[in-house]
Amino acid sequence: MSLITKIMDFMFEKVGIPEFEKIIEIEDALIEEDGVLGFSPKSATRFDIPIEASKRKGVNLFVTPRILPHILSSAKNLRKSFKDLKLNPTNPKIEISSTDLEELKKIAETEGICEIGFTKVPHELIFQKKSIIYDNAIVLVMKMDNQLINTAPSKKAIKNIWYTYDYLGRATMKIAKFLRQRGYSSQASHPLGGLVLYPRLAEKAGLGSFGKAGLLITPVNGSTVRLAAVFTSVQNLPITDGNEHSWIGEFCKTCLKCIKECPPQAILKEPIKHDTGRVTHIDNNKCFPYFAENYGCTICIKVCPFNANSYEKIKVAFEKRK
Repeated sequence: MSLITKIMDFMFEKVGIPEFEKIIEIEDALIEEDGVLGFSPKSATRFDIPIEASKRKGVNLFVTPRILPHILSSAKNLRKSFKDLKLNPTNPKIEISSTDLEELKKIAETEGICEIGFTKVPHELIFQKKSIIYDNAIVLVMKMDNQLINTAPSKKAIKNIWYTYDYLGRATMKIAKFLRQRGYSSQASHPLGGLVLYPRLAEKAGLGSFGKAGLLITPVNGSTVRLAAVFTSVQNLPITDGNEHSWIGEFCKTCLKCIKECPPQAILKEPIKHDTGRVTHIDNNKCFPYFAENYGCTICIKVCPFNANSYEKIKVAFEKRK
């Protein structure tokens, strides 16, 4: 282990981990506030990667000087997202004007958001012990760099993942701030961790559908994306009904490339459907040790045909085969 790696590990252990632990305490405390929307008995328990990774030896998710600033920036904005709730107006607007909605979309585009969707949050998508202030959701999608992801598992790939977490988090904060400035209440939900099950929320917003690896596949960049959300007082969001991407699941049954290429063989050929309605695609006992020791792995994203080919091209070819 190099001296730089030892320094990075020490800094993350002494600065990063205590910060993330404090953030989890702040998240969990929100449930005590009046009027918040809490989880349901069907809700999943969030798997906190930074905390779980810190318990293992040989982890290389945080080891370069170029990654640590993005981790600490993400932690800073995570904490700020709860602090900023105090800035919400006392009597917030509940209907957004077409002008404000268009400006919101322009801000999102300027900040690197490649797709945006709107939906209502079911209680079962809120993680155990977590809560949100409104069930009106603006769902945000940001691309990762395909060329860098194609080097996975590597330092380049894990750096791009942390970079995307950081900048999507910043964009989420700016959109929440814009809404407050216009008289609406908002709560930024950072892409790192998150208060709700983002992939299912994004599917509900019509932004994509699921493949065999349990990843949301989108038209804009396949599964090579990260997700975040803003919860708001706005009740007249242009919510999408239905999902035109359901064919993806049928395509993935004929592909199975992610299952074949997964190094620890952690992707289940037949997902487990729980009584709660939740579906498990990954054996985490197999996935996470390899993930933590190999730069966040990401091979399931790397080998996915949607990472290398256009959504429309794959769809047309699949429909012809059918």
